[in-house]
Amino acid sequence: MWGPGRKIAFGAAPGSRSKLWYTLADGTLSEVFFPFLDHVALHELRFFASAGGAPPVDDSADGQHSISWISPGVPAFRVETTHHEYRLTKEFFSDPEENAMLIAATFTPELPDLRLYMQASAHWQPGTEGNFANVIDTHPPALLLQQQDIWICLVGPFSRATVGYFRSSDVHIDLSDGDGRLTSMHERAGPGNVSVGAEIGIRAGAFQLAIGFANSRADAEEVARTSLQKGAGAVRQSFERAWRAQPEIPPALGKVSGDDGMLARASFALLHCLEDKSHAGAFIAAPAAPWGEYNHDGNHVYHLVWPRDLCRIATALLDAGDSDAALRAFRHLQSNQRSDGGWYQNWTLDGAPHWVSTELDQVALPILLAWRLGVAGCLDHDPYPTMVRPAAQYIIREGPLTTLDRWEDAGGLSPSTLAACIAALIVAAEFAHDAGEHVAANYLRLVADYWNDRVEAWCSLPSGQYVRLGSNPDQRPAEGAIAPEFLELVRYGLRRPKDDRVLRSLQGVDTSLKVSLPAGPSWRRYVGDQYGEHEDGSPWDGTGRGRAWPVLTGERARHFLSMGLPAAELVRTLEGFAGQGLALAEQLWDGPDVPDRGLQFGRPNGSACPLGWAHAEYLELLVTIALAGFPDIVMPARRRYTEGTALEPAFIWSHKHQITRIAAGRRLRVQLARPGAVHYTFDNWATFTEVDAVDTTLGLWTAEVPCHKLPPGTEFSWTAHYMTGWEGRNFSLTVD
Repeated sequence: MWGPGRKIAFGAAPGSRSKLWYTLADGTLSEVFFPFLDHVALHELRFFASAGGAPPVDDSADGQHSISWISPGVPAFRVETTHHEYRLTKEFFSDPEENAMLIAATFTPELPDLRLYMQASAHWQPGTEGNFANVIDTHPPALLLQQQDIWICLVGPFSRATVGYFRSSDVHIDLSDGDGRLTSMHERAGPGNVSVGAEIGIRAGAFQLAIGFANSRADAEEVARTSLQKGAGAVRQSFERAWRAQPEIPPALGKVSGDDGMLARASFALLHCLEDKSHAGAFIAAPAAPWGEYNHDGNHVYHLVWPRDLCRIATALLDAGDSDAALRAFRHLQSNQRSDGGWYQNWTLDGAPHWVSTELDQVALPILLAWRLGVAGCLDHDPYPTMVRPAAQYIIREGPLTTLDRWEDAGGLSPSTLAACIAALIVAAEFAHDAGEHVAANYLRLVADYWNDRVEAWCSLPSGQYVRLGSNPDQRPAEGAIAPEFLELVRYGLRRPKDDRVLRSLQGVDTSLKVSLPAGPSWRRYVGDQYGEHEDGSPWDGTGRGRAWPVLTGERARHFLSMGLPAAELVRTLEGFAGQGLALAEQLWDGPDVPDRGLQFGRPNGSACPLGWAHAEYLELLVTIALAGFPDIVMPARRRYTEGTALEPAFIWSHKHQITRIAAGRRLRVQLARPGAVHYTFDNWATFTEVDAVDTTLGLWTAEVPCHKLPPGTEFSWTAHYMTGWEGRNFSLTVD
């Protein structure tokens, strides 16, 4: 049982003493994580207003909510809810010294007999028997939830308290069945999907609730009562002081924003909140499960570490002035690198893999993060031998095809993946050169040269339009999904911003994928994308239609800047996407309003919100404007591919990349996974030549076949011989 993916706010106290994180959705408290950021403890807490003779008003579903940050850059929130029967103002923040959070509220009823009720439930972990609930017989009563070894205690001015089963015998059901009155009182419930509830013992005015989390009943109750005794005012001041003591964004970022730095400060704080407090550098992608209210298997959740998202977050924090956080993220990547040099698709905070496929860009991006840290002078050790080198070996061994591209639903020859890998190989070559490994550096550049030379042949149509994915390294694609992936080639300096192919492709992207929203333009990921709600607004269920992504607005704004165009309008667009809660979503609803599903044109849909990647992209955009430069450009790659003379590199064959065609005038390098010799023939084995494979010092051996003088149409063959015997088959290539 998960909360909605569409959160309106996310916060936590800084430091390591308080190990809880909280989210708000639909105007009230949604999922609370404790003691780790990948463990949901509390499912939700909501209020009901009720009077005898009428059904209860669900404050979350029936009220009109407005949200604001209590103070700029401090993730504590005020929600003002209005309904024709009452007004309810709620402030949410946690205690930086305790595992507790407080809700400071003011209830203003319009009817004299209206009463306020509270209901809370723990998250039901998939595959468990459920939770337990108790009423603690004190004055006033307290409420207790047990989720395996986690205890949650709620204290406040409760006049009556009860427990039940969520959506079966909870407070809302009882009020509905009891004609607006609480009639069934129970002291214990469980195991199962339990809930707790209480009547707030004040008729009108201010009140406070505290929620304590611990690994024992006694500690949970003590933590809750301690925080409540301190009082909301004192705890809120302590919370604000703790955040004010944290690093701040450079003033220049606020000056180039369109909202006086409000979203910039919020993004900076939010990215810090995405880091777990017990696993340094483990930044999750988002504190949500997309379409979580409909997704109950626990598989499709975003409170996991993705190398891609982690690198984007770390780079944004680095460029915004917090190099320590970026270095922690880098160390976390190092500690979770596999022995083969790669990384899993994503993992839980303790490093256990969740999805186990491979995205080659997620192997390249950590290398680029190492480079960025080195350029900034922040590295406290040499990462080449232990991390960069194994990762680069993995890329040249497994590429250029990727099992999954950056959108994780298909693989092949991806412009964005190739861009990251080419840049990473050039970076790795620089590291290798500095380490004195000149043979390795030379080969890393040779592979990068080959892949860079073939990007258009692999990933663009005969018209020059880039496509999302190619599949055949021997043949230019005749068709393919239009997508803006190719902008990553510009991001790293591999192509010029005004390259004809880039500009021509952008026209196709704008025709097929651009969406005009109230705050400004955004773009869908690719033609045929199914990751989003159906046309009628029903949730994604494995199929649907992809919607607009704020991340893509940020990427397009970066390209505007690279062409010398102003991007201020797109900055304001992103700020408009964030709304009152200053939360940037994974996707925005781009269809007609569907009120009964809470879908509003131009506002977040049911996907994950806030998304760390989107906030990182926004910060990076501000950095780019403020610096009037492009920090992601890999200068050695730009000098090699856009400023130098055109290269005609050798084609490289490998067992993972078994090409059968080669351009006229090019040499062939055969890449082997073990020492051996290559036997090749240009006359159907009437004669042959043997050449020993040379050690690249990267766990691979290469032999060069001098086919560059063969005329087009010629077919030649080769095979390999190892110490243990022959390859067992011949391979043939045709000269185009």
